[in-house]
Amino acid sequence: MTSEPPHTSSCPANRGQEGFALLEGLVAIALLAGTMVAIYALVGNILDSASRVGRSNRSVQITMNAIEAMTAVNPMMQGSGKIDLGPYAVTWTSTSITPIIDRGGSLYQIGLYNTEVRVEDQPGSVLANFTLRQIGYRRVRDLGPTLGDQGNRLGDPTRSP
Repeated sequence: MTSEPPHTSSCPANRGQEGFALLEGLVAIALLAGTMVAIYALVGNILDSASRVGRSNRSVQITMNAIEAMTAVNPMMQGSGKIDLGPYAVTWTSTSITPIIDRGGSLYQIGLYNTEVRVEDQPGSVLANFTLRQIGYRRVRDLGPTLGDQGNRLGDPTRSP
């Protein structure tokens, strides 16, 4: 028994089955490109949303800073004005919405005011615009004599003049 050498040929029997064909490669590239376009659109939407959130946070921070600055303003004493906060300025105009209340037992007159607040940056563009309701007050009476003063006037022997 003689064995024959293995059969080798320059042409394989299954010629179309080796590796990737050109058509398969093109389909893979098309699928990859479609996936990349979808991922790119998703990343673009995420970045756009993050930018909008950042602008919203900045606007809220500016508004909160303006509200904090307005806590120092008494609308009964300063009907309008401007506060410079560095990169932006807060301007306001107050309007009384109730009659001024003056109670005899109080040292103060009070009133309720609507304050139109506007926040602008240095070039003058509006960063925030809102209405704030504030209480205005004004001292109209003195405290009067204290108990210690009355004791001296009444001849209290425990008090020395």
